[in-house]
Amino acid sequence: MKNIAIRALSGGIYVALIVAGVLSGPTIFLVLLLLLGTLAVNEFLNLTHPIVSDKMSMTDVLLRVIDCFGAYSLIFIITMDSWSAFIGVFSFIAYMIVRLCAQLWIKGENALMSLSFSLMSQLYVALPISLMGAVYHICSPAMLLLLFVLVWVNDTFAFLTGCTLGRHRLFERISPKKSWEGFVGGAVFTIIAAILAATFMPQYFHMELWKMGILGLTVTTAATLGDLIESLIKRTLDVKDSGKLIPGHGGILDRIDSLLLVVPASLLILIIIAF
Repeated sequence: MKNIAIRALSGGIYVALIVAGVLSGPTIFLVLLLLLGTLAVNEFLNLTHPIVSDKMSMTDVLLRVIDCFGAYSLIFIITMDSWSAFIGVFSFIAYMIVRLCAQLWIKGENALMSLSFSLMSQLYVALPISLMGAVYHICSPAMLLLLFVLVWVNDTFAFLTGCTLGRHRLFERISPKKSWEGFVGGAVFTIIAAILAATFMPQYFHMELWKMGILGLTVTTAATLGDLIESLIKRTLDVKDSGKLIPGHGGILDRIDSLLLVVPASLLILIIIAF
């Protein structure tokens, strides 16, 4: 019972921070993205570059700073402000040059793997987080918040349906508990939630109901695949959780793994629908 209470409390705090960050204006939202970028990139690098000793070396610290700088550059590129975007592009070019050259001074480590993990932290983690800014500015803060809500709806009802009716495994090699019944249950309720949002809040979502249904299906599919991708990474690295930041939930990547694919996929669908 205590574990359930801790999980509920930490989950509630996480949801409150996300909602407040999205709805409190561009400056607070930028701070939210920078915080997510810092936490998620560091967590990914902790998974792939585990620190053997209790204390990080100066080289490790410098590499983390460089990779976080790359994440910040991507976030600033997609702020929809021309001057900030220019600084972001300039900074990311500088990051690429510095990170590649820095590897020359790193000894006792597989250079190709080290570079691959650093660049993957930008592609897999930082880029999707920066694309939250694209949804925020190109579409609306309400649309970005809706994507978060749809992911939460999908996770909840996929779990409930899977526990109740799950018989056929979806991807047993990677996630033995996921079922096709859970996927369908999550999809149905996510599509309904998307349509209800457009029906009762048309002032925020100017889309036909069938388009919102497509968005809901996109979120369900991408959320499921995003979760499976993180499960594949953790299974490959032989870890249960990505971190211990959020009590009862694991790390920040365990909370946003679905969004890392949902945000890019939904942005593509929204652009296609718009044109």
